[in-house]
Amino acid sequence: MRGRKHGAFAIIDGDRKTRRRQRREIRDLIKDKEWEDSQASRVKKDDDLPKKKFKGGGDPSPKSGFGAMTLKDRGVKVAAHTAATAFPFVSGPSLGTRGNFIGQDLNGGGAFNFDPWELYDSKIISGMSMIVFGTVGTGKSSLVKAMAMRMVGAGRKLAVASDLKGEWTRVVRRLGGPVIQVGPGLGTCINPLDEGVRPSVDRLGKPMTDEKWALVVRTRRLSILETLLKVLTGADELTPAEHAALELGVDQAVEYAADENRSPIISDVITGLKDVESSVSAKIASACEDIALSLGRMTTGDVAGMFNGESTERFQSEAPAVSIDTSAMRGATPTARRMVSICCAAWLEAMVSNSDSGKRIVVYEEGWDSVTNRADLERMVENWKLARDYGIFNVLLMHKVTDLDMAGDAGSQMAAMANSLLADADVKVIYRQDAAALKATTNQLELNERERTKLRSYQKGEGLWRVGQASFEVYNKLTSEEEPLLDTDQRTGAEAKTDDFGNVLVDDWVAA
Repeated sequence: MRGRKHGAFAIIDGDRKTRRRQRREIRDLIKDKEWEDSQASRVKKDDDLPKKKFKGGGDPSPKSGFGAMTLKDRGVKVAAHTAATAFPFVSGPSLGTRGNFIGQDLNGGGAFNFDPWELYDSKIISGMSMIVFGTVGTGKSSLVKAMAMRMVGAGRKLAVASDLKGEWTRVVRRLGGPVIQVGPGLGTCINPLDEGVRPSVDRLGKPMTDEKWALVVRTRRLSILETLLKVLTGADELTPAEHAALELGVDQAVEYAADENRSPIISDVITGLKDVESSVSAKIASACEDIALSLGRMTTGDVAGMFNGESTERFQSEAPAVSIDTSAMRGATPTARRMVSICCAAWLEAMVSNSDSGKRIVVYEEGWDSVTNRADLERMVENWKLARDYGIFNVLLMHKVTDLDMAGDAGSQMAAMANSLLADADVKVIYRQDAAALKATTNQLELNERERTKLRSYQKGEGLWRVGQASFEVYNKLTSEEEPLLDTDQRTGAEAKTDDFGNVLVDDWVAA
């Protein structure tokens, strides 16, 4: 007999006549087996009595009630298509099959795929930004690295603005991209006043003329210098006199550089400020002197040689991935680290903020450090607003939601800007949170009771995804090639060759 019984379903093959015969045989076999079981378990009190010639239901005559017994559920025979749709509420909705594989949907059990550009085109999300929350050891870093690697494999590009821990170095090298290492004594110089990559059209879709491009570059240079001055002086805003002085200094620097056919550098700005002091009012002259003194730290202070000169590294726009490794700045002062972060991020953003450069994921590590400074926060908020225009998907990593409170007191403008980052991020991923941060996480992200309970018990790699208005529980799966490359717990004991600065030489390292 070709019929096979599998739990609640009986799989029957053949034509209609064969199937009827097989069903009849199955019924007879079941009845015979039940009869044998009942007879074997019954205690025989009188072996001399004659055996019954019919089953326990009585003589199978018409209207005899034969077969009246307790009903037993033996399942139902259905086609595969019917079985697949018989229980529609067992699993929740999914994002579909389009996109890169992330891991397993813990509710439905199927694959969880993710591609922000596909989701934006489908109007599931309206913003191109993502925030990942998770304490140390929960797997948030492995998630972002695996997601970035798979997106690069699908034709996207990757940029890491400031890698303070150096964790992205061998990931980027494995992808075939350059790693720019910045730090004291490394000999690398990045000019934050570089004009960047010129697009073919402006934001309105019209051709980018020389005049338009000159205005874009001037605005960008003024913005980065203003940000640096706010960090160096601790001021929230520049005075009108300082704004006027800075504009004069930048314009003079551009003239000096044009005469030598090169890009202006910070020393040119300082020289320009000193040159215009004698030709302006006393108030602006005083501002020129103050700005020149402040910017002097970029040329002779603890970041000397890193950002005052022509760039020694050329941005490779066609490279699949690029990162700026600032791990050499770990022992520097907080102000120095912040200046390095600002200059590196500004230089990289000038290169990738180009609609012609393709779709790119930009990762910001140690997000808590970016929200504590007003200038940093303002620049990030602006970049997130413009991400969709340049085909960029921003990813910010933070330990917990309460890190955003470091921006400022409740009700302050800084706090409002930090909360706008959270609101603009249409994709939020929350890994396990400790008890102290769980209440704030629940309130700020408007989690329900079930989601809150789940956050307490997530294992490593398990996280709650909020994509638009939908929620998913996802386990991030790493391949055998990715595990030794991305899992920092396994890498702790791994042996690898390093250069003179302690950086892993990925070309000599083979994933298990």
